[in-house]
Amino acid sequence: MKKIIFFSLLFLVSVVGKSQNVALKDTLYMVDGKKITCKIYEINEYEMRCRIGDENGPIYTFDKFKVRKYILSGGFSEIILPDELSLEQEHASIINNRQVIKIHPFSSALNHISFAYEKVIRVGMNLDVQAGFINSSIVDYGSTSVRLNIDAYHVGAYFKPGLKFFIGQDYAIKGMRYAHPLKGTYIKLDLAYSFLNYQDVSARVYNYQNSGAYTQPTYSIITTDINTYSYGGFINFGRQVILGNLLTLDCFVGIGYSMQSFRYTNSEFSTALNSSSFNAFYAYGEGRMNNYYGWLRVPVVGVSFTGGLRLGYIIPSKKKSTKSINQ
Repeated sequence: MKKIIFFSLLFLVSVVGKSQNVALKDTLYMVDGKKITCKIYEINEYEMRCRIGDENGPIYTFDKFKVRKYILSGGFSEIILPDELSLEQEHASIINNRQVIKIHPFSSALNHISFAYEKVIRVGMNLDVQAGFINSSIVDYGSTSVRLNIDAYHVGAYFKPGLKFFIGQDYAIKGMRYAHPLKGTYIKLDLAYSFLNYQDVSARVYNYQNSGAYTQPTYSIITTDINTYSYGGFINFGRQVILGNLLTLDCFVGIGYSMQSFRYTNSEFSTALNSSSFNAFYAYGEGRMNNYYGWLRVPVVGVSFTGGLRLGYIIPSKKKSTKSINQ
C-alpha cells in the first residue's frame, strides 16, 4: 500500500512539474505565419533573444521586425507594429513576389508592341526575356528620306532572352540585405534575334544602253518582297526601381554586335542589285535596313545599340502554409 502511495505521489509531482514548465513558455507569432514556443530572455529596440527547448536549449536571436506578436507565460501580450519608415519594411509585404510582366509603354508609337517577363533565379541573378511584334502600319509616318528603314509596309518580330546580374556594394556590413531581388542597378547580357518581312518593295531599274544626249533612258519597275534577319548579342547597363510595391520601372541602355542577311522573293530584283545603274546598298539593301526595333544597327560595321524604358506589374506569390515550432 505504501509503495502505491509513493509512486502515485511521484507521478503527480512529475506531471505538475511538467505542466508548470509548459506554462512558463512564451510564444512568438512571426510575420511569415510561424508560431514559435520558447522562453523570452530579452527584448530591445531591434532584437528579441529567446531559448527554444528546455533550460539548456540553444538561444536564438530574432529581428524584431520579423515578429508580429508575442505572448508571455504570465499572460501579457503585445502586438509589434512595423515602423513604416524602416528600410526593412520598405518592401517586406512583397519580398516573396519575384516575377514581373512588363510592357514598353511607348512601343506602339514606334510601330511595335513589346512585352517582357522577368523572374528571380536566385538573389542577384534574374532571367529576363523580351519579345516584340512589329507592324509598320500602327503609326503611319509617311515617306521620308530620313527613316532608318525602307518606306514599305513590313511586319516581323524580335526575341531577346538574357540574364540580369545585380551589382552589389564593394564592401559588406553585418546584417546588410538586398531591399528586394527585383530592385537595383544591374548588368544584363542578352542574345537577340529579329525578323522583318518587307512587302511589295518597288524599284526603278534604268536602261542607259539606248539613251543619248537628247533621249531619256527607259526604265522598268521591279517589285519584290524582302525578308531580312538580324542576330547578335548585347551587354546592357540599367536600373530597376519598385513603385508602390506594385509596379517596376526599368531603364537601360546597351551596346553589342549584330549580323544580318537578306532574301529577295523576286530573282530579277536580286539580279538588278548587281547592276551598276542600281544603287541597291543605299536604296534597298544593308544601307536602308538598320532598325530591327529591338536595336539599331550601324551598316557594314555591325555595331548595334539598344535601350528601353519598361513598366512592369509584380505578380503576387502564392501564400505559404503556416508552420508551428513548439517545444
